[in-house]
This record gives sequence, structure tokens and C-alpha cells, in this order.
Amino acid sequence: MNKEAIQSALATIPTGDFLETAKALLAALGYRSERTLELSGTVEDFIQEFPAENPNTKTEQEFRRNATSVQLLFQFTSEEVAAEDRQHTLALAEGFLQEGWTESFLFFAVELKDSNYSRSKYAEFTREINKRLLVPTVVLFCVGNHLTIAFVGRRQHTYDPNNDVLEQVTLIKDIRLDNPYRAHLEILSELSLEECIKWMDANAQPKNFDGLLAAWLAKLDTEALNKHFYRKLFNWFEWAAAEAKFPTKETRVLKPEEHVIRFITRLLFIWFLKEKGLVAEELFNKTQIRDLLTEEDFDNGDSYYRVVLQNLFFATLNTEVDKRGFSTETPGGHRNFSRYRYKAQMSDPAELLDLFAKTPFINGGLFDCLDSFKVENDSGYRIDCFSDKQYKKLSFPNWLFFDENRGLLSLLAHYKFTVEENTPIEQEVALDPELLGKVFENLLAAYNPETGATARKQTGSYYTPRPIVDYMVEEVLVAVLSQKCQPTDGDTELWDERLRYLLDYAQTFDDANEWFDNCETEAIVKIISELKILDPAVGSGAFPMGMLHKLTLTLRRLDPDNIRWEKLQRDLAGQRAADTFATKDDPKRPEELLEIDRTFKRYRDSDFGRKLYLIQNSIFGVDIQPIACQIAKLRFFISLAIEQVPDRDAENFSIKPLPNLETRFVAADTLIGLEIAETRELLQEDTVQQLLKEIEAIREKHFLTNNRQQKLELEDLEEEYREQLKVELETLRAKWVESHQREMERKIAQLPTSEQRQQLQEKKEKAYRGRKEKFDTNFEDAHKIASWKPYDQNTKADWFDPEWMFGITNGFDVVIGNPPYAKTEHSTTIRRDQLSSYYGWAGDLYDYFIFAGFKFVSENGIFSYIANDSYVALSTKRRIRELFLKNCLLHLVKAPVDTFEASIYTAIFIL
Repeated sequence: MNKEAIQSALATIPTGDFLETAKALLAALGYRSERTLELSGTVEDFIQEFPAENPNTKTEQEFRRNATSVQLLFQFTSEEVAAEDRQHTLALAEGFLQEGWTESFLFFAVELKDSNYSRSKYAEFTREINKRLLVPTVVLFCVGNHLTIAFVGRRQHTYDPNNDVLEQVTLIKDIRLDNPYRAHLEILSELSLEECIKWMDANAQPKNFDGLLAAWLAKLDTEALNKHFYRKLFNWFEWAAAEAKFPTKETRVLKPEEHVIRFITRLLFIWFLKEKGLVAEELFNKTQIRDLLTEEDFDNGDSYYRVVLQNLFFATLNTEVDKRGFSTETPGGHRNFSRYRYKAQMSDPAELLDLFAKTPFINGGLFDCLDSFKVENDSGYRIDCFSDKQYKKLSFPNWLFFDENRGLLSLLAHYKFTVEENTPIEQEVALDPELLGKVFENLLAAYNPETGATARKQTGSYYTPRPIVDYMVEEVLVAVLSQKCQPTDGDTELWDERLRYLLDYAQTFDDANEWFDNCETEAIVKIISELKILDPAVGSGAFPMGMLHKLTLTLRRLDPDNIRWEKLQRDLAGQRAADTFATKDDPKRPEELLEIDRTFKRYRDSDFGRKLYLIQNSIFGVDIQPIACQIAKLRFFISLAIEQVPDRDAENFSIKPLPNLETRFVAADTLIGLEIAETRELLQEDTVQQLLKEIEAIREKHFLTNNRQQKLELEDLEEEYREQLKVELETLRAKWVESHQREMERKIAQLPTSEQRQQLQEKKEKAYRGRKEKFDTNFEDAHKIASWKPYDQNTKADWFDPEWMFGITNGFDVVIGNPPYAKTEHSTTIRRDQLSSYYGWAGDLYDYFIFAGFKFVSENGIFSYIANDSYVALSTKRRIRELFLKNCLLHLVKAPVDTFEASIYTAIFIL
């Protein structure tokens, strides 16, 4: 199909009559027909001509308010196929005369008022049109200089063959009419009648409209798009790891693969920001950017990564707009990573800074420079090498970005990105943030952190498909809400059905909230505000994101104006002020309440406040790989970013800086806990408790701090308290030793004879040595609490404890995830010994994750994994089955064999 013809047809739409220009575009795709129905073009005329069974819904009312015209373009039938398909055999055209469930396609053109419509809004309008019609209907929406094409999958009703069911809405969203993405032109070309007929031939589909429907659904399938992108990105990943230069002679050294993965993480986040108009397009245009740099041989140089991307990462996205400027190197103290560098390598510094100025301050930690912050001769290190003097330690050649065939920017420009994650009822034909999960879990699995071997099985990482995540999340939430909330009428069977209706994406009716009375609504919203959810093997965040989406949907339906949710957040903040923040540095915490007021005043009708406080209070994740936690945080950052609408005239372009998620997603060894039974009394001492409260207060304050300087000050203050805590623990340790020795001496001195005293001394000293040895071991673990630095992105803790890392003392309401599938033989001998001492021997790592997950869940909580199904029958997995039998097994479901790309037999349990 001629893409130039498609592009030409698109270009005529803004200046011509939409009815005629839309027909011309479809003609370029091979769809023509004179079968039409004369309508006035008004919304009212359309609604009267095609009435709905359930009229005057909220969606219909909103459609009336926003649509300025609705036109039936034409009906495309077998006769038009025969006329259009003259180049093919008559038999092919006659094929469309074969009987099938689908008999034709309809095409509609809708003009909307100029506004910024979300994907969900387009999907709602598409369903509003399709529910009135009986055949597959393609809708072309025109808004200003953009076109969106929407299509709904249909299937025959299982029990009523005379009716059909609307399935997922698929959108080709925001096609630029003046300068369309190459990806959009290719998608449109693939949907042409010619290409669809080729697809039917290749896939043995019936030559009728059922086959055409199948072709459209196949060509709009985002899974194939994601796989195609990943293959190309993985090739670039291997190329960059081999071609780029990374620091080696440092006290901390990362493998080349991890450097490249982290870089891709940062750049893809920027690519999503670019979709919101928050990053200047010129920064990625070779012709324009080459003129702003002094490098004579640009094609063979390496200035682009350093001068453009590093300054964009660290000195722009990570620095408040009013604090940006060039660095002046000063010896000693702290390294300042918030200042622009490499001025001498810029031919026009002012113009380059003007381009950077189009980007707001983002915060969030993704663009924190990983070089050591404090200048220390022996222990200082460079990882990102953001330095006027040390930059040569790290180098990405320019050709890695701009090579026409293999360059990363050339690759990214080939695809359309969207900031909204697809759902089971709506998807955009573009690369969405869930893609990041798939990409990065595959990249993380492409090398073993210890051996560098390119074998996925050694890390056991398998990305959980979205349908599996949605199923598990919905079942778990129904279980936990059903348990914690009771229906007013006492009908528990109907209660579960009502909860499923509330949580189901596919229920597109406007009455979900009407199924619950005021008391039930209050109870559900309150329970959601109190939930604590953990993924112990978080990977790229599939399950936490699934939880965030479902809970946000529930709150939106039950509390559309955020009134209940805001009140609960104020109550929680007040409780924290009373329980946790009554510290000498921050006695009242009034600013947290003010921040809640500001958030809901600004985002009253948005999901932003719902998501922000769900992330702050309810969702937690752990992974042994620091880069995995970074990727999970990235998806949450994007989820918050999509709720904001940029305003160029407002402070920071009206973008609320992102929270700091270091204390919500931690890099740690989930399976290894702390042994502190012998030192628990030390941790309960008043002085220690006060210091721990101070540290907890700082971490909560740090979460919402979006002032760069204040953030650094809080991290420094926490370090001071941790040092004080170490000193206090050492003091208490000395007192413990002195007390036990004194008590031993007192008891010995009470005996009358030297022989008795000698015998007792030997006995007491032996007991004391055993007790002290155990105490010292426990003290080392207690010392780890004081040494843990949650803000250090370069390291992981060799232990995990919910109480000391998350402040969770009574277990989580929900533990959910997909544990690693690796064999324990791939672990080091030391680690195998550790795990065996904790849990007993097991041949698979997932055994240990089941035992650990059960330990983390609260007494009445819900626990769910998808894991290798060998625990169902193998004799060596008897302990897992006993665990199930001793508790309440709600579901045990065998997953389809093709759930994962590799042939792994899995099952889902909900306990």
C-alpha cells in the first residue's frame, strides 16, 4: 500500500470537509462504497436514528456535549469488495459472498470539540456509537490537527446467537495530520483491504467479513508490535554493551549490561515525557543538535550522550527550573550534580539551554546521578561520570544513537509511544509503559549478575502477562474486600458478585456505584485506604501496577469527586502526626495536611490523588536486583505523569514533581530475614526508639519532598541519626556485656568456697560464651538496621524485614507475585546454606518464596502466587501442600501452557 497516498489523504483533512476527506482517506486504504444514509450531521439526529437500549446515560450526555457532528460515511459490503478487488480472482471476491456471522463493516466520522481527550474517553465514545449498531463499526474522530481511529472487537454472544458482545476498544490515537509518525502510516497501510486479504490468505481465514474482522483484530494486536520492538532493542542493547566504554577502576563497578539497561530506562522515560510535550523534539534531531556542539567529526565522536543527554538527565530533569545553571568546580565537600557541565563543548550554550528549559523539574530519583555524592579520596567513585574532569571514563559513541539503520534514536522514531497502559477493555496501537516491564524483565534475564551468561533460566525471570495479572489481582481484591467489608443486606453470595462488578474493567455501564449503599461505599473506600500490599519479587512491577489500576478504578467509581478519599488521607496524615511524627525536629507536620489540600484542590477530578496516596500508603515491592526496582518505580512515575496536563505559562509547566519511591520499592534479598531475638530489648530502649521514629519521620517526609535541596538535607539528616543509632547500639551492647559479666560475678561471689566458685565460674562462663556468641550474631543483624541506606541506588540489602524497611509490623493484607523459577543449584553455596537454615531444603527457589510470602502475610490476609505447578503433586513439595491444607485455599487454578513464552507449566493459588 502506498504510504504517500495515505499521508496525502491525511493532509487534506484539516482544511476540507471532514465527511469527504474521511472518505478519501478510506479510499486510499481500499474501502469505498456508495451505501450510506443521509444524516444531518448533528448528534441528536444520530441518536434518534440509532437509539440505544439504555438511553441517556452519563456517557451519552458527555458525547452530546463534546461531539459537534456525527456522519455515517458508508456501509462496506461484499459488493464493494468485488468492485474494489478487480486485480484478484473472481473467486476471491466471491468469497465475501460466503455466509458468516459478520456481513459488513460500517464507517463513521465524528468531529469533537477541540480538547485533550484521554484514551478512555475515546473508548467510551466508541462504545456509545457501537452499542447502537449491529455490525463492526470503525469510527474516525477528528480533533483539531489530529485524527483518532477506533475499532471495537465483536463476538457472538455465547447464549444468544442473535446478539453480539462488544470486546476491547483499539485506538490508533492522535495521528498527526500534518506530519504523521512513520509508525502510524505503517499501521494504516497494514489495515488496507489489500493487506487484509493477504493476511487472510496467509492465515487460512474465511474469505468473508468474519475473516476481515479477524484481520483487523490481528493487525491491531499490540503484542506483535511489542515483540517486534523488543527484538530490535535487544540487538541495540548488545551492540551498546560492546561498543560503549564504562568506568572500571572504581570502588564500585557496574557491569556494562547494567549501565546500558539503566540508560535505556532513563531514555525511554524521556521518550514517554516527549509524548506529553515536556521534552524538546530538537534534542533528538541529528541535524539540529550537531550544530549546537563543537565536535568536528560528529559521526565518529561521543559528545551527544555527554553534552546533551547527561545534562538533560541530571541538570534539567533533576533540578528545579529556577536553580539551573552551569557548574563551577569547587574542591572538597559535595559534588554538585544539579549543574550543567561541558560548556566548552557547546557551540551555542544559550540555545541548548533554551531547549532544556522546555522540560520541567521531574524529581523521583530516576535521574539521580549515581556517582558518590561526597568527595572522599579512598571510597569515592564514579558510575555515571557526570564530571568536567572524569567524563572520559564513560563514553557512548554518537553512532549508537544516530546510525540510520541501527541507531537507538532512529529505532525509537519508528514507533508511536503512549503514556497510558492498556487495559482489557481499551488499548492503543502504540508502545505503552507495560512494554517497559516486558522489555526490562527480558533484558534483566539476558545476563546473570554473577556469571554474565546469557541464559534466562539462570535468573528465573518470566514476565507475567497482563490477563494473568488482572485475573489474580481481581480475585485477590474480591477476597480481601469480601472479608473486611460486610454487605448491608447480609447476602454474602451476591456481595462477591457485586464486588466483581465493581472491579471489572469490562463493565462499561455507569451504574457500578449504584450497586452499593452509602455505608457499603464508605466501608470499601476506608478499607482500600488501609490496605498494605506486597510483591516480594517485584521485577518490573506488573502486580503492583495491576493493583494500582484496579484500586484506582474502584475509587473512581465509588468516590468520583474524591471527597471520601481526601478525608481519609487527612485522617491518615493526622494519625501519622500523632503516632510517628511527634519528633523534636517535626512536632506537628502541618505541611503534610497542606500538601493534601493542594493536591486535591488541583486534581479534584483526576486520578492523581488516588494514585499518589495509594502508592504512599498501600503498595510495596522488593527485588534483589536494584535496577529492577528502578524500572518498577519508572512505571509508577509514568502512571502519575499521565494524570497531569502541562501548562507552559504555569510554574514548572504545572507539573507536580514526582514522589521519591526509594522507601516503597527496595532492593533487598527477600528470602533472608533478620535474627534479632537476643537484641530485641536493645531496639526497644527509649533512646533507640526515639531515633528510629526520627528516621521513619524523615523517610515519610522524603517520600513527598520535591525540593531538591530539602531532599538532600533530609538524606544527610537521616545519615546523622543512623550514625547516632549505631553509637547508641554500641553503648547498649557494652552495657549488656558489663551487666551480664557483673551478674555472673555476683552469683559466683555468693558461694562460700573457692572450689564451688571455680566450678560455677566455668559453668557460667561456658553459658555466657554461648549466649554472647548468639547475642553478637543478633547484634550484627540489629546493626544492619542502622546501616541500611534506602536512597543508595547502587546497592542492595542482603536482608529484608517489613518492620524495619516499611514500618509494617502486623503483616500485609495482600502478598501477591510471580516468584523466580530458578533452581537453588544456581545460587552460591553460602546462599543455599542460608536458605536451608531458614526454610529447610528445597530444590526450587519458588519454594522459599512461598514460605517467605506466607510469613509476610497478616493473620487474615490473602496470599497469591503464580508459580511452577510442580508443588501440586511432587512428593518433595509436600510441605507446600500442607501449608495450603492448614489454611484456607480459595483458588487453585492451572494456567494455560502458553501463559509464558517458554514452556513452563504453572498454577495460580490464592490462600
